[in-house]
Amino acid sequence: MRHRIMKKNKMINLKKICYLLLIISVLSGIFTVVCFGRELRGNNVSNIKKVVNSNACIGKAYFEEIFSERISNMELLAERISEQDLSNRGELAAVFEELNGYFDDISILDINGIRLYGNCLYKSVSNSEGFEKALDKKANVADEITINYEGNDEINIFAPVIYKNKVRAVIVGSMLLRDLKNKLIASGITKYGSVIIVSDSGDVLADTNVSSKLEISADTNIFTYLNECKVYGGIDNSGVRTSIRNARETDFLFRHNKYNYIVTTAPTRINNWSFMFVSKGSRNNLSEFFITSKSMNFIKILLVNLICIMTLLIFAVKSREKLLDIEKIYDAVSKIDKTIIFQYYFNPKKFELKDKFGIIIDKGTKPLMGEAIYDVYDYIHPDDLSIRSRLRKFFESKEDFFTSEVRVLNRNGEYDWYRVSGFVEREDNGSPKCFIGKLMDASKQITMEKNLVQRAENDMLTGVLNKKTIEEKMGLLLNENKSDRYYIFYMVDLDNFKNVNDTLGHIYGDKAIADTGAELSKIFKNDALVGRLGGDEFAVCSVYDAFDDESLKEYIIKKAEQVKKANQRSYTDGVNVVNITSSIGVSVAPKDGNDFETIYKKADSALYHSKNTGKDRYTLYNGELWKK
Repeated sequence: MRHRIMKKNKMINLKKICYLLLIISVLSGIFTVVCFGRELRGNNVSNIKKVVNSNACIGKAYFEEIFSERISNMELLAERISEQDLSNRGELAAVFEELNGYFDDISILDINGIRLYGNCLYKSVSNSEGFEKALDKKANVADEITINYEGNDEINIFAPVIYKNKVRAVIVGSMLLRDLKNKLIASGITKYGSVIIVSDSGDVLADTNVSSKLEISADTNIFTYLNECKVYGGIDNSGVRTSIRNARETDFLFRHNKYNYIVTTAPTRINNWSFMFVSKGSRNNLSEFFITSKSMNFIKILLVNLICIMTLLIFAVKSREKLLDIEKIYDAVSKIDKTIIFQYYFNPKKFELKDKFGIIIDKGTKPLMGEAIYDVYDYIHPDDLSIRSRLRKFFESKEDFFTSEVRVLNRNGEYDWYRVSGFVEREDNGSPKCFIGKLMDASKQITMEKNLVQRAENDMLTGVLNKKTIEEKMGLLLNENKSDRYYIFYMVDLDNFKNVNDTLGHIYGDKAIADTGAELSKIFKNDALVGRLGGDEFAVCSVYDAFDDESLKEYIIKKAEQVKKANQRSYTDGVNVVNITSSIGVSVAPKDGNDFETIYKKADSALYHSKNTGKDRYTLYNGELWKK
């Protein structure tokens, strides 16, 4: 009922406005007509600018995401192969297989620019700025466009491979310009105009060429091009040049070949390139609408004002349609990346989704008011609810940008990984006014990370022997069967390792495993075999020539104490702290057996005893269990 009354009041107000316009038109004559014409003209241009600006913002975000995703994947790959033998092409091919869909070609170059792995012969990049930045430990997108071996234009992306804080190689991934163009077209942005990527020097790096009337191609300099056009809209060609070079967003209009265009240039995070969105042109001059002669008589004035009223109504409908078109573009981009745009207002409290929440959960969500805004946390995984306190600290701080990763409940009742990012708009006194953000699907990246970790479990992650190798080498040692020599087999399993992954993330879990391998290698150095049996379980086979059982036991305990102490570590992400220890089981050949399977089972039995009697301890197996 209240909605109907409000709607009725709006209709009454609209009628009053129409009558008022007619009366003013009769009394003021041509002056009234000219005033309304100017108002209509200004509103028309302003709304077209809003549409163009919205398309530019959406397209810029999608363009940046294309490169950010590829740089992130290359950095992750570089970290995984940092300790790997880069001459083993077979292992590299297996690891790089995951990135085939992202690049036309991907190669590894040494620090002198010589190709170690790849499918095509590159021109020398050793003197390129992108390669030099990579040698300075910076992943980057090349400023220049290169031509590949098939004669196609491409953009190179560089990522350093760092080992012990030194660059040992550079990964180079190439993306064809036509693939970039196709991605922009597929996003739906180009339905309403053309996209042009411009460097700060004005060179056109890529364009979708949707409107052939623009006559812009990859070899065009936009500054030279605009010199031959009429630039207006409160700015001239010099102002456009300054804005692009200084990485400032700007709106302007220009006329080319009797067609008018409205343009928004938005600076991107990629090499200070600008994302330029150009609306489709028309033959009408956008600065000239409804010019009425002063000699019009009374009847013509009334007719013109009636036309103005109808035009205002039609314009309102058309503006609404354009806004709906913008929402469709948002929906299209959101469906591509499963992205949700949201706004949170602080006073009064209001949480509003700008997109359909059905992309994630199979239900709609109306704006939440007051304390009801906290209902959004019902969709967050219980282990990730710390984001609530982190958001509160962020709002109380002076920072403007926030990002985090959380698991969100999907329509199937399962949790998917999403990246939350956004910026806060503040009042003059620094208090938060509005938080605008997006929720973007990160499951694909997390899945890829898990796949790379699995590939690295044997020899990439820790650098120690894999299970197969340590079994073979121990078999050879046991076959020597020297009567005066003992072979001591340690099994080491991390305690509380699961909490590292669950609380801090897989990167910290990988670090805990890598640190364990490094510590074992330090303790036993070159006098033992150190290997990883899988997961967080390690094995060490140490050879010792003992005179009696007492000296053997002293040696075993000494090394076990060192291992236990070395694995008493803490890990933190700055918010959470997780402590880990290790449980150890020990068996000795030939006392406990002469083959790998036998001593493995007895060491595993001793390890099981350590786990069940308090952890952070070691147990020796020699006919009976010696507890420590």
